Amino acid sequence: MTPRQLTALLTAASVWGASFLFIRVLMDAGMDPVGMSAARTSLGTLALLPFAWLARSRFPRSPRTWLALAVLAFVNFALPWTLFGYGEKHVESGMASIANSGMPLFVAVFATILIRTERLEAKKVVGLLVGFSGVVALMGGGLRDLGSDSTRGILVIIVATACYGISAVSIRRWLRHVHAVPLTIGQVAFATAFLLPVALFTGAYGEASMGWQEWGSLLLLGGLGSGLAVVLYMWLLGEVGPVRASVVTYLMPPIGVFLGWLLLDESIGWNMAAGLLLIIGGVALVQGLPVQKPAPLPAEASAAVSAGGGQ
Repeated sequence: MTPRQLTALLTAASVWGASFLFIRVLMDAGMDPVGMSAARTSLGTLALLPFAWLARSRFPRSPRTWLALAVLAFVNFALPWTLFGYGEKHVESGMASIANSGMPLFVAVFATILIRTERLEAKKVVGLLVGFSGVVALMGGGLRDLGSDSTRGILVIIVATACYGISAVSIRRWLRHVHAVPLTIGQVAFATAFLLPVALFTGAYGEASMGWQEWGSLLLLGGLGSGLAVVLYMWLLGEVGPVRASVVTYLMPPIGVFLGWLLLDESIGWNMAAGLLLIIGGVALVQGLPVQKPAPLPAEASAAVSAGGGQ
């Protein structure tokens, strides 16, 4: 990655790693998951408006592209962000951040299905098995009671993570031509249109007890987590491809676990440590991270790799 790409990756990871804490604070305050996701998409849309104005000439004209953005808005934002809210009603923020780190595993599976150049080699298959065993470890003894709240919470978060995976590959496959800003605000704005009426109609904010910590969490979650960080990630998808861009999930769990422990007094159990190690190890195998430093590519080959987004 170039220094610019690495900076974008680290910024997005830091913001999203803290987002698990913000979601938990809002869930503990009594906000409904739909209300949380509607509020963060609304704030994200507002935060993105200046970027949209500056990039207005880059907005697509094709109705088919806007239809695709509307579908992605539901699969990539409205549904998973609501599911994360529900999941964090039942599991700690640190555990949610670890479960989310399995996103590259789903990227690898969906990339094999949707992108012809991607193949599941033996090492990737082993990586998938190792990574998903980490998900099982994360649930600990919960498999003996699939009806328990904590197990349901983890499973819901895994579904949300799978939504991220198929969305990342779909963007790479069909929407790479769309500039990062319209790609982002199109999805976030459509998600707001889907979620906000439902939240207002169902009284999603009626039982929320909002103090300065809750308002601060909501503003940071919406403005940064649903605005700036999403633009950076959409830009990375086009620059380096979904597999490399999903490395952001390596960095989010340590931030999420640390903040949950520091600010919410969350415990760190054996299953969290084992799950994190297995998931990250599996992701490393799936992405083919080299053990030894590879020989430098010739200038021509290096340029070709950059232009091809690493696929």
